[in-house]
Amino acid sequence: MDFKNVDKKYRPVPFWSWNEKLNVPESVRQTALMDEAGIGGYFMHARGGLQTEYMGKEWFENVAACVEECKKRGMHAWAYDENGWPSGFGGGKVNGKGEKYWQKYLRVRSCADNLSDIPENRIIYNDGKKCFYYEVNPFYVDTMDREVIGDFIKEIYVPYYEKFGSGFEGFFTDEPQISRNGIPWSLTLPQKYKEKYGEDINGILESLFEQTGDFKTARVKFWKLVTELFSENFMKQIHDWCKAHDLKFTGHLVLEESLHSQLVSNGACMPHYEYLDIPGMDWLCRPIFPCLTPLQVASTAAQTGKKQVLSETFALCGHNVGHDELKRNYEWMTVRGINLMCQHLEGYSLRGIRKRDYPPAMYVQQPWWADYKIFNDAMSRVGM
Repeated sequence: MDFKNVDKKYRPVPFWSWNEKLNVPESVRQTALMDEAGIGGYFMHARGGLQTEYMGKEWFENVAACVEECKKRGMHAWAYDENGWPSGFGGGKVNGKGEKYWQKYLRVRSCADNLSDIPENRIIYNDGKKCFYYEVNPFYVDTMDREVIGDFIKEIYVPYYEKFGSGFEGFFTDEPQISRNGIPWSLTLPQKYKEKYGEDINGILESLFEQTGDFKTARVKFWKLVTELFSENFMKQIHDWCKAHDLKFTGHLVLEESLHSQLVSNGACMPHYEYLDIPGMDWLCRPIFPCLTPLQVASTAAQTGKKQVLSETFALCGHNVGHDELKRNYEWMTVRGINLMCQHLEGYSLRGIRKRDYPPAMYVQQPWWADYKIFNDAMSRVGM
């Protein structure tokens, strides 16, 4: 191995925040500056402040220029699959198609209450004592529904492939999730539950809220199914599409820090990591502490024979963080199996409020930029 000239596949792949009016010459210029600073590639990340139409003509002109410039320099250009996060709503294209596509939460109320505010079509089961129904979040999508995520692929992944084929690395998916607001629901659940267990899901709904009957078994069966539906219909469906089109799939999930937080948001993280070609996590803020996250993602990589493990890191460390502390935090991750750095965040612009987007701003605007290669070289050697 050449420890002085580390191959770019081991070098950092930061979030490059496209948060301004994009300009092809400027995009090419910034790519060159990253190359000079020892960065191996980037995720082209639509983000707050973007003044160019997402997935529009100018957007793809800039993507094309960056893909071409990366090829010239031996760098690795990646797409980011959303306009913001969490991934799945397709910049409004998917969730904008109506209630079937929306994220849903299971709720219960006593029939003694006034239920007139619950739309009839949202009532799942009424036993005369309790009414089970769902609420909606129109700003996100049902990640357990295969048709919904198929539409997400069609709206976001397919246009990239139609324009660039497999001429770029692949896609980063960011914090896809089942729920952040209680027990998740999907219009597909009753049929899927019947197919898996041969039972009517209405019979266990009360056990999901109260310790009645064999509630432990009921909850295990419900959450196992929820986990499988998310894994099959979001993670595996996208992975399989990418594999069929000779593209890679990476990213990370949300609330990875504990088994409990994973349960309510994703069912479990490890079954989903299997479908990432480069399994990933994030580690935000300055503190380091005993945590499952890097151990789980590195374990999945070891079990599936994947050599690289990514961490989206350094966000919320603040503008006054030093490279000594960044080095400490990243080395804490590397001894737990992380070996590919995704710095958060490189802002295309720091104009106005953009400079306050999850600092530190780790980019060309900094006075230390000319010395940044030293840090990148060191961390890349460790990763290699």
